[in-house]
Amino acid sequence: MIELDAAVKNEVDKVTEVSQYLWQREWAERNGGNISIDLTDIYGNATSNSPVKQLPFQYPSSCANRIYYVKGTGQRIRELRNADYAGCILKINNQASGYQILWGGAASDSFAPTSEFISHVKILEAKRAAGSHHKTVVHTHPLELIALSHHSDISKSSELFTYACWQMLPEVRAFVPKGIGMIPYCLPSSEELADKTTESLLDHDVAIWEKHGAVAAGDDVLQAFDYIDVANKGAKLYLMCLASGFRPEGVSRQDMETLKQEFDL
Repeated sequence: MIELDAAVKNEVDKVTEVSQYLWQREWAERNGGNISIDLTDIYGNATSNSPVKQLPFQYPSSCANRIYYVKGTGQRIRELRNADYAGCILKINNQASGYQILWGGAASDSFAPTSEFISHVKILEAKRAAGSHHKTVVHTHPLELIALSHHSDISKSSELFTYACWQMLPEVRAFVPKGIGMIPYCLPSSEELADKTTESLLDHDVAIWEKHGAVAAGDDVLQAFDYIDVANKGAKLYLMCLASGFRPEGVSRQDMETLKQEFDL
C-alpha cells in the first residue's frame, strides 16, 4: 500500500480521532454513521491499477476525477481506528459513474463506499460551488438530537428545533450560529434524502434527519463533529429539563439577539 502524504495523513488521522468520539458517545451503533472528506486539493496526482467499480447512482458530473476518503458500506465507525481497514481513498472516474480505490479498503475484496456516499458528495459539491471551504461531512446518530426529533411540536420546523437548542446555553447560539435544519423522515440512502440534506446544509450548520440522525459539514472532520456535539448539548439540556418535570425557561430571544450582535454571529 502506498505511503500517504503528510497532509493527507493528517486529515485521515482526524477521522480516526473523531470515530472514537462517536463510538464512545454511543452515537455509532453497529455500522451506523459515516465520514467523508474531499482530498482532491491535497492528494496530488493519483493513478491506480485497481479495477473501476460502478457506483449505484449517477453522481454529479462536477465530482468527476475528484478524490475522497470515505467509510465502507457495512463497516463500523469504531473500526476507523484502522482507517485503511474500514475506509478507503477513492477516485471518481471522468464520467462520475464509477470509482477506483487508491488506498485502503482492506476489510474485504468486495469493499465499497457507504451507500450514503451520494449524500456526502452532493453536499460537498454544493458547498464547493457556493465557495465554501468545507471539505468534510460527518453523519452520526446523536442520542439527544434524535430523541428531540421525535417531539411532535419541536420537530415541526427548523426554527422551532433550532430555538429549542439555542435557548439552553449561550455557547449553542454562538457555536451553531446558522442553526439546525429539520428534514422530515426520508428513506435512508435515498436521493431524496441526499437532495434535502444538501439544501439544508447550505443554510444551516447541522441537518437533522427526523428519527434517524444528524449531518454536518466542516473545514475538517473536527469542525463538523463540533457542530453536532454542541447542538446535541442543547438538545440534551432541553430533554433534561423536561425529564425533571418542567419546561425550560431558556435564554430569552432578546438576550440571544444581544449575543448575536456582540459576537457578530
